[in-house]
Amino acid sequence: MQAKGFHTTLSTNITLHARHYYATCKLFVLHELPADIIVDLFELDDHELSFQFIGNTNLELPASGVANESGWLLIAVNPETDFVVVDVPLHVRYGVPHAGHNPRHSIPLPPPICLWACPPSYNSLHSALPSQSPKFHLLDSFAQFEILQHKISSPLSFDIPVGNINHTLCIELCTVTVTLLAFVYIVQHCWTISNTLYSAHLKMQ
Repeated sequence: MQAKGFHTTLSTNITLHARHYYATCKLFVLHELPADIIVDLFELDDHELSFQFIGNTNLELPASGVANESGWLLIAVNPETDFVVVDVPLHVRYGVPHAGHNPRHSIPLPPPICLWACPPSYNSLHSALPSQSPKFHLLDSFAQFEILQHKISSPLSFDIPVGNINHTLCIELCTVTVTLLAFVYIVQHCWTISNTLYSAHLKMQ
């Protein structure tokens, strides 16, 4: 499935089996996010999520201004039932212009990983986190992991419109022209106001 646009919510549905067996464990959802994808940390706080994000947090940069490195979002979940839904709002950076008519850019999104993180006493668990994932301080007190199967109800890719690279010169010329006109307009009005104030000052004398 695809999300058409720059904003969506990724919903992960988790069915927990034998939840009480993992009574001393902690449930986490791990997201690997392409460099094109943005998570707003303040928005996550508003959703009252307990999380750790490792990656580029500058929301203003376009895709061309960030390194081609994944961001990693780890969310701690406190399940109260055997069925849990974890919603994460996602956004897309403005993409690099492409050639062609009505160009678009597709961004695949890896599925999230749901896992129990357990103390050393759970020595029968042998799952491991992805080798490329960074070290999270939220996992420092856990030694064993169990990866869970889950269903994803939201899109696993973004399909966004991007600018036409053939229009770049025209857009830059228009931007420069409008900026210069605005500068001339401001200077002219400042000069007019200055003359008005000066004339009023002379009349008062």
